[in-house]
Amino acid sequence: MQITLKNLTKRFGDTVAVDNLSITLASGKLTALLGPSGCGKTTTLNMLSGIVPVSSGKLFFDDQDVTGLPPEKRGIGLVFQNYSLYPHMTVLQNICFPMEMNKIPKKERLARAQELAELVHITPLLKRRPSELSGGQQQRVAIARALAKDPEVLLLDEPLSNLDAKLRIEMREEIRRIQRESKITTVFVTHDQEEASSIADEVVLLKNGVLQQQGTARLLYEEPQNLFVADFLGTPPINKLTGKVAGNQILLDGSDIKISVRLDGKLKDGLPVILAVRAESVVAQPQEPQFEASVIERYAMGKDELIRFCVGSEQQMRVFVPSEITVSEGETVSLALKTRGVFLFDAESGERYA
Repeated sequence: MQITLKNLTKRFGDTVAVDNLSITLASGKLTALLGPSGCGKTTTLNMLSGIVPVSSGKLFFDDQDVTGLPPEKRGIGLVFQNYSLYPHMTVLQNICFPMEMNKIPKKERLARAQELAELVHITPLLKRRPSELSGGQQQRVAIARALAKDPEVLLLDEPLSNLDAKLRIEMREEIRRIQRESKITTVFVTHDQEEASSIADEVVLLKNGVLQQQGTARLLYEEPQNLFVADFLGTPPINKLTGKVAGNQILLDGSDIKISVRLDGKLKDGLPVILAVRAESVVAQPQEPQFEASVIERYAMGKDELIRFCVGSEQQMRVFVPSEITVSEGETVSLALKTRGVFLFDAESGERYA
């Protein structure tokens, strides 16, 4: 089931929660709606489900216009953040309930419930009630119940946010497995960029209800269209060094450091810009140094160390450095930038120049 949003807009009074959103979500794939709190991702999901009416624009499931259809006629399965299981029912009864409402014969729905229990790995739990389950087990039951309707689309609203860190990793792998085995078009809402990157075929990144970029997580990381995209993805966050254009170089603020950049078009001298650099895109003690910086702090990060440098008199940057390179706090270290993972943005608009 391909999902198409055409100029989709949602207003709550004077507030525009989703602003003229036009995207296509591929059939049989898992798409993550990603962004900070208040960016419109849950509102978009709720418009997909029919829970929230559309202010303007159109919504299509394949070629069918579902903009005005109620939720029960859209062929969707919905899993909320709190799972919303029926506490007085067993796991089996929870899974069977949607099928019972659809008047599916008892023998058929019991067989289907067994299939779904096997798919989500909860067969031994069918006689338990929700209060006897862990958070991860409750989530599996909620997914099985959503799939019991044989939906064309599965919608997941922050389904991992109530789980601890270890279980969150396990469950996102499980959601990915379930989605691949069921081949159901899935939309997954999250504010966690690592979560989105780890399981989604494609990421839709929103800010203030406006689409910032759509593509694979790798594409957004390696080729961000604007500063917001570059800054939102990556751990630690991308280094943002302010400066001004000086010919084919960037003069960093608070220093006499000049960094050469490849510009497609000539930029006006003195234009305020941001040189954004990934922590792994800096080489320490290179053969051809570009500038020097002093060590402020060091952090052990597995096989590498993360070092915080002072660049000039007023800026800082974090850099991954191999553990075999020994540096001390206060020491001055020569650095150079790689080509990959280095971007230039307009300081005011965030537009990408290079």
